Amino acid sequence: MKLSLERLVFIRRPVVEFLECAKDLGFEGVEFAEFELQRLARESSYEHSSLIHEIKNYGLTLSGIYWSADFHKEEERDNILYQAAKLAETYRRIGCENVVIGPPRGGLSAGLSQDQVLQLLGQLVKTLTEALKVFVDNGITPSLHNHYDTLIETQAELEYVLSHIEPELLKLCPDTAHLALAGMDPAKVIERHLDRIRYVHLKDLKPFTKSVGRVERWYELTTELGSGIIDFPGIVSLLKSSGLVEWLVVEQDFSVKDPLDSARESRDYINSLIKGI
Repeated sequence: MKLSLERLVFIRRPVVEFLECAKDLGFEGVEFAEFELQRLARESSYEHSSLIHEIKNYGLTLSGIYWSADFHKEEERDNILYQAAKLAETYRRIGCENVVIGPPRGGLSAGLSQDQVLQLLGQLVKTLTEALKVFVDNGITPSLHNHYDTLIETQAELEYVLSHIEPELLKLCPDTAHLALAGMDPAKVIERHLDRIRYVHLKDLKPFTKSVGRVERWYELTTELGSGIIDFPGIVSLLKSSGLVEWLVVEQDFSVKDPLDSARESRDYINSLIKGI
């Protein structure tokens, strides 16, 4: 299993600083989100090809790119399939082997009932299945990312999508913190779908009490790996036992610490677990 560093906690820092930190800390890869790549292309000289050149200059690999769209909107289907075709060709050309599929916003957080969400997921599955075929045909592995405050938040929503799309088209990229925020046991979910996991987002959470209603400002609960409530010893042991996982991605949405110090703390913790198992 190789370690990658996700860009989010460094989002306000220059790309070269992020890459330099990842290299100095011994990460083998980095992950970006497509929405930021689009912004970088508009605001600077960075495009996919120039970014991959920069990443390689630092001796790093682009482990994956996070891409999301309104898969549940039938009127967006043609546009989404057009995007997928362009992105798949671009990702193949730059050597990015993983696309992390992010769910659309909404769902329970928008006041919908679970039944209403599952109805929307019916359309999501139809459009997403077609988009996934384009990526797979280009040698790219798509993995579904569960996310709080989206249409794929709860266990029922996650299981619906995974059961309606073939594993050959869609793997699972579990996000440990988002599983916990939705009331699931991350280790149990990972164990249940272990044969479908190649790419993982490792994210920790501070202790929290979920009363009636939503967890507000949940991103402020994310913390350095090993300093929160997630059972990473059990999770890493499971992931290592499968022999199928290629990338462990260290991710954090918010930190009061300097991003370099935050990433170093998480790296030290997860490395100690990997070596100890």
